Amino acid sequence: MKPIHCLLGIVTLCSPLHSASMRFLAWNDQVAEQGYAFAHGKERTEIGYLHPSARSKPFEVPEGAEDLRLELLGKQNAEGQPMALPLKARSGVDNALVLLLPDPKSPAGLRVMILDDSLSSFKWGSIRFINATPKDFAFRWDKQAKLVPKGWKPTEVRPGGDNRNMEVFLYLKDNLKEPLYSAVWEHREDMRQLVFLVPSKDTSLGPVEFKMVPEVRIEKKDEAP
Repeated sequence: MKPIHCLLGIVTLCSPLHSASMRFLAWNDQVAEQGYAFAHGKERTEIGYLHPSARSKPFEVPEGAEDLRLELLGKQNAEGQPMALPLKARSGVDNALVLLLPDPKSPAGLRVMILDDSLSSFKWGSIRFINATPKDFAFRWDKQAKLVPKGWKPTEVRPGGDNRNMEVFLYLKDNLKEPLYSAVWEHREDMRQLVFLVPSKDTSLGPVEFKMVPEVRIEKKDEAP
């Protein structure tokens, strides 16, 4: 069983984003190809290139912005207005990550899920799991383990210690004796990994696959005098 959509070249500068910002992440290539604009009030900005393994650039959320929404380019609603989905982050979420998820039941064919993506919530050196399967799992690394429950609830793992290769295992919660998956993952204190557990497209390789969205910090160098 191999991780899917793993792109390790994603980096971010170690400089603060605006006090309130949103970034976007498309679930798959089909969602990414639709074309979107980030809008509020009468202002709108095309989001541009999206990739299922990389966050978009940050978009500033001005203080007091109203009618915050995601517009689908080229699509209109029944009133002839641009088709849009409201963007409502929880109070206190300054750096939000908006997941763009396919939804055939929605007129837009899409739904959004907004996560707190701030460094205070999701620290460097962490792994954040989101379980998109109907089963509960247990993730083990080094001599530690943590439950990864179903239900799209973010679950953080912080290995800590030196940068290293570490052996990891995944088990069904109901069977902690036989691992479903084992591999060697890289732990780096300057990287955080968002990892989705998704139902496997090939059950002969196991019931679950990994969709990984890594982000690597690059220290911002001082300008030469």
